[in-house]
Amino acid sequence: MTASQILKTSTYLISALILAACQPSAPTDESVMVDDSSTVDTPLVITDDSVTMAPDHILSIKPSRYQPSIGLQGTLEPVKQIKLMTAHPVTVEEVLVTEGQLVEKDMPLLIVRRVRSDSSEANSSDTLESNPSTSAKRTQEQELTSEFSGAKLPENHDKYKSVKSITAEDKISDLQEEDSSRSSSTNDDNVSVKDDVTDSADQETHSKSPYNLVTIRASFAGRVEGLQVKAEDQLAARTPLLQLNDETQLHFVSLLPIQAKPQLSIGQTVNFSVNGQSDNFTGQISKLTTTSQPKRLLVHVDVIENKASRATLLPNMKVIGRVDYGQIDVGTIVPKRALHDVDLTELQKPPYKPLRPLTANVWIIGQDQRLMRRPIEVVEYNPTTKQYLIAGISNDSLICLADLPVDSNGKKVIVS
Repeated sequence: MTASQILKTSTYLISALILAACQPSAPTDESVMVDDSSTVDTPLVITDDSVTMAPDHILSIKPSRYQPSIGLQGTLEPVKQIKLMTAHPVTVEEVLVTEGQLVEKDMPLLIVRRVRSDSSEANSSDTLESNPSTSAKRTQEQELTSEFSGAKLPENHDKYKSVKSITAEDKISDLQEEDSSRSSSTNDDNVSVKDDVTDSADQETHSKSPYNLVTIRASFAGRVEGLQVKAEDQLAARTPLLQLNDETQLHFVSLLPIQAKPQLSIGQTVNFSVNGQSDNFTGQISKLTTTSQPKRLLVHVDVIENKASRATLLPNMKVIGRVDYGQIDVGTIVPKRALHDVDLTELQKPPYKPLRPLTANVWIIGQDQRLMRRPIEVVEYNPTTKQYLIAGISNDSLICLADLPVDSNGKKVIVS
């Protein structure tokens, strides 16, 4: 190669390098991923009417489709549960079950002795109060009937010659959320076991004896919880005895701002997980109720029973879930330094979405090249790219990544 050819080739190479150096770098996904620092070396020049910045401070809109959803959280509870308590003073003769024991319907739970005075017998025949759970899912009203029957007791056990057998049959009714709709009676939702004795001979024996033995039986199959008594305990009126939970049907209740009500409806599917586990489960919204003071929305979610849920889910487990609503929407992908006035800690762990709407502020540059401070909603965090998906930015704007003073609103942007 001659000297003139070498010189000519060198000239072309130098010219190409100069042209490449003069071209500004386009804002790409790659540049956003690597440029996620809180500051940029290029300084800003802020005057009374303008802000001069480098192209590094400007990000083009990068759209991304997403499904709008609302976060739910709560604690699993049995749909069907009941608390038993005394209606007046009794003595516990025998405790026939243990804490955590599974029992069948009509199985004996306790035997108690009721001591009556003449005045108490004249005024009340209540033996036991059945206090339905205060769970926000449902209440249980029980119609309890009692009759003298031959209870299965040890032979030669004289003190059990006259034993009353209590059997409770449940009826499920909707929960009245408002206090004003609750009964104004002294016992509120409590329903007492009534002594509807029809046999005249038994009535005569009953009236002559100041002592009455009562066998308390399970009104449905379930697990014994909260057993607080033992044999020979002398209990005052309204003393809790135990709680019976049917663990085959679970639910949870989530408290949301009232503004979420238009997006939710009965029958919507809820996907949720249990704290500390990776498995996902499915539920369904069964009821939406509104509290009065303050005005909030209670979302009742029934767990859909399947093999996985039966093997894993138990009462008192904390759950976190989401329910989708509306149509697919389009958001914008931004780095962390584009978001201002927001705590993003909640999004740093699965499911990387906020339970409640998370608002922040973003600086955008309009078509008139002037700055606007725009409130947006942070939808999701991507731990792989370390970027955030936001909603509320139109695609005809540019995003300013600089952390500007609030009084920069309305100032013209000059790129240099």
